[in-house]
Amino acid sequence: MQLLEAPSVTVIAGENAVTVSQLPAVWQNIARGVADVGMCDPQCYVEMAQLFQYKLEHGDVDLFSDRPDLAHFKPVFSQLFGQLAKETLEFYGQDFLISSYPNFAEILRDVESKGVEYANEVKVARIGIELFEEFGYELPASFYHVHLAPIYRDHVFEERALRFDKRDIEHKRAWDAVLHAGKVFAIQMKVQSIAAKYGFTYQHGCGCNSHLSSIDASSGEFAYEISPEKRQRWLRSFIWTAWYEYAFFAIVPNTIYLV
Repeated sequence: MQLLEAPSVTVIAGENAVTVSQLPAVWQNIARGVADVGMCDPQCYVEMAQLFQYKLEHGDVDLFSDRPDLAHFKPVFSQLFGQLAKETLEFYGQDFLISSYPNFAEILRDVESKGVEYANEVKVARIGIELFEEFGYELPASFYHVHLAPIYRDHVFEERALRFDKRDIEHKRAWDAVLHAGKVFAIQMKVQSIAAKYGFTYQHGCGCNSHLSSIDASSGEFAYEISPEKRQRWLRSFIWTAWYEYAFFAIVPNTIYLV
């Protein structure tokens, strides 16, 4: 890869990236340390944002490096995905603010106060609490909101087609991105191991039929711990995957036929 030398380009780990000043304002605030975020290493997240925006704004993707015959499409790609990259980073910059995260204690008190018939909802709330104890502010708020979602359905085991259900239209893009980022198996395995302790397993169909994760009964527990040596790698991979899934959400072909 040829590195560019220009005032509007910086280099991170040998790869071109935009400067901090080109990022959405919320990321500039995170970089300056004036945003109310809780992640342990904000600089790492800022650098990821710089790389992500550059790659989509400049078409720095395998499509064009592997297919020189498609090079004439790069300006159009860059124009479209540069805009989507900024939308993505704007959302996740806000999603990492502490004020965006669920109030887990309040949620638990609320479902516990409703009586024994809400026992499953209490379990889901406790799953959310354990997930936060595991990942904290290292993962965005939408990660926790989507895993708490069964509490707010007509019943815990209800399935919804996230792309098509009007009740979830406000967060379908962010929640779908988190669920698809579960392809980073280490994070997914930890989620499932925590859920299994409460007799549940999370499910998500990627064919438009269940774009809001659903909970089903689990027949047994299993223990899984993320390797400390690989933990930061998996967290970064999960976030990066969620970002491009968010950016690409609206251009993924889908059909209600599968619902």
